[in-house]
Amino acid sequence: MSEVLNSYREDEHLGTAVVAMETKLKKYWANIPLLYALNVIVDPRVKLSGLEVLLEFIGTNLSIDYSEQITDIRTKLFEIFRIYDSMFGNIDTPQSTQPETEPKQTSWSLLKRRKKDKSTSTSSGQRSGPSSCTELIRYLEAQFDVVKDKEEFDLLLWWKTYTYRYPVLSHLARDVMVIPVSTVYLEQAFSTSGRIIEPIRRCLSSEMVEPWRY
Repeated sequence: MSEVLNSYREDEHLGTAVVAMETKLKKYWANIPLLYALNVIVDPRVKLSGLEVLLEFIGTNLSIDYSEQITDIRTKLFEIFRIYDSMFGNIDTPQSTQPETEPKQTSWSLLKRRKKDKSTSTSSGQRSGPSSCTELIRYLEAQFDVVKDKEEFDLLLWWKTYTYRYPVLSHLARDVMVIPVSTVYLEQAFSTSGRIIEPIRRCLSSEMVEPWRY
């Protein structure tokens, strides 16, 4: 979307509308929520290096400097991992029965075109840190196979399969992925129910209300 807005910003007919849309987009994307960032990082197709590429790309198109946010996200990622390591670092994890070969992952066209080799720079500043971060660094530096974009990828299944390789990080990934990143669905449900269970219908049973919601 940022690329499209950037392309039509100076358009004679669409320029005014595009600038208004861009202003609205900046309102939501000027500051990246940490939860959003963590959800991207625990995706082995993207990780921290892919997040940096995406933010640089969006920042270039929308004239937003994400450099400080990227540094802050990296710092908080390692801080959170150390907390998880203190809780789950000494728990024995059973060996996986899956093959040792890496499962093939999907590739994203944007990352395929623009992804740079950031794995070294991403972890080079962390190698001198506590040994408890070794697992996280190993994950960030790992290279995974890439297949066609159309092939489906089950992220939860991937982490279940590789829990034995990333025992601490898998706990973090599962906790991050179960948190709803949007309250729209919940708000919609309450809004719909509010229109159904009006004062004159307040005696309806739950069996009667349920079909109306859908």
